[in-house]
Amino acid sequence: MRFAQTTTFRGLVPLGQQVRRKLASIGALRSAWHFALTLQDELRRRPITQSRYAEIFTDRADPFGYEVAPIEFEKFEAAIELLDGARNGARFERAWEIGCAEGVLTARLARICERLSAVDFIPLVLERARVRCQEYSNISFSKWDLRSDPAHGPFDLIVITDVLGSMGRGDIRRARDKVVSALAPGGYLLYGDAFGELHRRRIQANSWGRLLLRGPRNIHRFVAAHPALVEIARRETTNHLLVLFRNRR
Repeated sequence: MRFAQTTTFRGLVPLGQQVRRKLASIGALRSAWHFALTLQDELRRRPITQSRYAEIFTDRADPFGYEVAPIEFEKFEAAIELLDGARNGARFERAWEIGCAEGVLTARLARICERLSAVDFIPLVLERARVRCQEYSNISFSKWDLRSDPAHGPFDLIVITDVLGSMGRGDIRRARDKVVSALAPGGYLLYGDAFGELHRRRIQANSWGRLLLRGPRNIHRFVAAHPALVEIARRETTNHLLVLFRNRR
């Protein structure tokens, strides 16, 4: 029995090693299959429409877990820490939050801003945000669409999180320029997006992801390439990238 365990014959592979190789090859095939499916999904992906977003929020409140998910709390804490580091104890005089959803981050921003304009393109979420933030008199809510409506401004702070990552390449390019055009000289822009699950992150890291502007790292590089912006701080949480820029003009 001891001989069988410790000795192999030329040209033969021990059974245990055969099993390990087989399992490894199955794992590699499974990984490659998931990668191929994710790539196909990314190539076919279209931005979520307004009507689809409205359906998601109509089905139930807080569909993305902003109120309860630990990774979302971590993101919000990181966002406020970045802004606290920039404001030096002062309050941002005029701020703009694009894509406020149901106002979870809005309530936090209200505490560090003199005036805050919170916008979204779904009336239902704006109503929920108003209820959540009713104790703050310095917030105004309005329906606004990043893709089609003109930008207001100038703002000393613009916050846009979990918005650009849901858009297509062309929309991201136009949105970046529109947002920067609303930024006051010396004003701050806080950008953030989620990394997503493992296979999606692998797509984001290759040439397809860079070409399609998929994922926060690729979008971050594109936003950072705007000549008016200079990056001053960055944070990575469990599932998000947050970057703070300043208008150098």
